[in-house]
Amino acid sequence: MRVSSHANQSSLSARLRRNRMRYLDALIHASGRRDLFLADLGGTRSFWEMNLPYLENKDGLTSIDIFNLDAASQEECEISGIPVHFRSGDVTNLNEVAAGQYDIAFSNSVIEHVGNLDMQDRAACEIQRISRNFMVQTPNLRFPLEPHFYVPFFPFLPLGVRAWLHQHFTLGWLKLEPDALRARIDCDQIRLLSQKEIRLLFPDAAVHKERLVGMVKSFIVIGKGTA
Repeated sequence: MRVSSHANQSSLSARLRRNRMRYLDALIHASGRRDLFLADLGGTRSFWEMNLPYLENKDGLTSIDIFNLDAASQEECEISGIPVHFRSGDVTNLNEVAAGQYDIAFSNSVIEHVGNLDMQDRAACEIQRISRNFMVQTPNLRFPLEPHFYVPFFPFLPLGVRAWLHQHFTLGWLKLEPDALRARIDCDQIRLLSQKEIRLLFPDAAVHKERLVGMVKSFIVIGKGTA
C-alpha cells in the first residue's frame, strides 16, 4: 500500500491524535509509578516524535518498544528523553512476549489493518495478554467519511467499486494504485470496526467515543490486561 505524506502537525488528524494522548496520560498517572514499560503494537517512530512531547506524564515511562513487521530496519533512538526500541513482530501473534510483560499496551489506528475479524480478534487477545493495562484507538465504521480514502461511506461500497476508485484516483492519503489486484488487496485489508464489534473484542473495557461535529469519529478503548 502506497501512502502519501500526512505528517502535518496542524492537520485535524494530528490534533485529534494529540488529544488522545490524555487517555495515555491518565493510564500513566493512575499507575502511580515512574518506571513503566510501554509496548506500541503496530506503531511508528514518527508517531512518537509528533506526539510524545505532548504527553504530560511521559517521565513515568522507562522505555517504549514498538512492534512492527518492518521494525528490523529501524534504529533505536531516544525521543523526549525516552528510549525507543524496535521489535520485529506480528501484532496478531506475539509468542515471544510473556503474559503481562508490559505495563501498558498501546495501539493507535492499527487493528483495522490486521485483516478480517478473526485476525482482529487475535490482535485484541494479544493486546490484552501482554499488558497490565491497554489503550486501543480505532476509527468508527459508521462515521460518514472513511479516514483512509476520504470517500463518504466507502466501507459500504462493493469491493469492486472501492478497488476501481483506488485504481483510478488518489484518495485521501493513499496514492493511486494502478494494479487491479493490489488495489483490491489495499481495499480489502482495511476493515473498520463497529461499536458492537469493539465491545465483543474487548468485553471488559471502557469504550470512549471521540466525536467530530457531533458524530462518533473513532473509539478509544481502555482496559485491564488479562495477565
